[in-house]
Amino acid sequence: MAGAGRTKFLKEFPSSLHDGAGVTFVGAGVSMAAGYPSWTELLTEIGEEIGVNSKDIHDLAALAQWHILETGNATGVRNVIKREIGQELAVPETLQILARLPVRHIWTTNYDRLVERAFAGINRPLDAISGAKDLALRPTPGATRLYKMHGSVDRLDDLVISTDDYELYRTRRGAFLPLLQAHLSSMSMLFVGLSLTDPNVRHVLSLIRESFTESPPEHFAILRPPKRTHFKTDDEFKARLAQHQLWAKDLRRYGLVAVEIDDYDEVPQLLHQVEKRVAEKRVWVSGSWPLDRSDSRTPRIYAIAEKLGRMVGDTGRDLVSGAGLLVGPATVAGFMDALRTGGGWDIDRRLIVRPFPQPLPGKMPDRDQWRALRAELARHSGIVTFLGGIKSEAGTEVVAGGVMEEFALAQTAGSFLLPIGTFGGAAEAISRELLGSATPATGPKALRPTDDELRVLSDAGAADDKILSTVRAIFDRLAKVG
Repeated sequence: MAGAGRTKFLKEFPSSLHDGAGVTFVGAGVSMAAGYPSWTELLTEIGEEIGVNSKDIHDLAALAQWHILETGNATGVRNVIKREIGQELAVPETLQILARLPVRHIWTTNYDRLVERAFAGINRPLDAISGAKDLALRPTPGATRLYKMHGSVDRLDDLVISTDDYELYRTRRGAFLPLLQAHLSSMSMLFVGLSLTDPNVRHVLSLIRESFTESPPEHFAILRPPKRTHFKTDDEFKARLAQHQLWAKDLRRYGLVAVEIDDYDEVPQLLHQVEKRVAEKRVWVSGSWPLDRSDSRTPRIYAIAEKLGRMVGDTGRDLVSGAGLLVGPATVAGFMDALRTGGGWDIDRRLIVRPFPQPLPGKMPDRDQWRALRAELARHSGIVTFLGGIKSEAGTEVVAGGVMEEFALAQTAGSFLLPIGTFGGAAEAISRELLGSATPATGPKALRPTDDELRVLSDAGAADDKILSTVRAIFDRLAKVG
């Protein structure tokens, strides 16, 4: 389903992420997609114990409150949450993608540990904050912070579930609010998995309303309208659809732009597009050059690589590097020089380096680890530039197989492939493979330079300025298309 909301979202939210100003809010719909029960389902047993059908109750927090009053304690409610939410279900693809995005702050009202497990799956550090006192703890360097506003299943004595909990939120967990309001006032937030029937939504929306400034940043909410198959009669379906449409319009009061989808299955596809658009602002310079032989081309390829790194920095892009021999250090040096002279202090965000562990003498390299690193670099990068790609074997110059593997992985990832073949090696081999190929070279889906550009970049007699100006023209063209 296309629409103005989706177009605006795909244009603006990836830019917010790239600039370090993107935040996400994970709602109950994400947990339900993983197989956890909805609020109504979660409280079915609780309602039956006190003679109330949870499907007939709109205020589910009140139902939990009534059960606590009737039984004299919250043990029954906690036991249900422990049994139903404590089980470890498979992490949905939506959260796997979310864990890879450059987001530093995630908010949720869900009790489960899906977000924590999604981050652990890729060994990315995460600080989960489920209690107000945890906010005072020193953050783990480089870790994303997960704010569990309503608590976590691993701390059953500190959950927000009943009417009392909501009404006393400011007293018991009020320390969360200034931070949430700061993020809502200064950053762009993506809401995933919001549901009209989720009682937490009303609570969060009221906080958003309090956070309004005169011109708040726009936030986005991915919403799925109700489906006919979920209702017994046409009248029930039409009534719920009308409620949803009015609710979606009302979200504008909170600065939320509705991004409508036909089904939750579309959410991973949508986030894949966000991931790809973030990657379009990143350039991986893949290549290597032997240092153990005298070669008149060595100073020249170092100078080209350094200027290429500077160009990446000057054009506002991020640099991705596997620190290949000579090419890697030269591009990083040029990139850092561009950031220093341009007043950039965000190197930690804009430089992504994954050096390949080298084996000790007599040992074999860990090829699986190298391939995993190459796949990660390819996934991060919207543009992959190939330079050199030569290594020495028994005194003979051969094409570096690792660079060819990086080419294959970049193709699989859908990156734009930009070989500078003038120095030979893998870059020249890649250029020959692309020249005249069916891989699109023009338009919004271009994945390689035009044939004329490939010929210039592979011309052994081309001046360095000509090579670099051709690369710059390609960068500029891709920026306009994006």
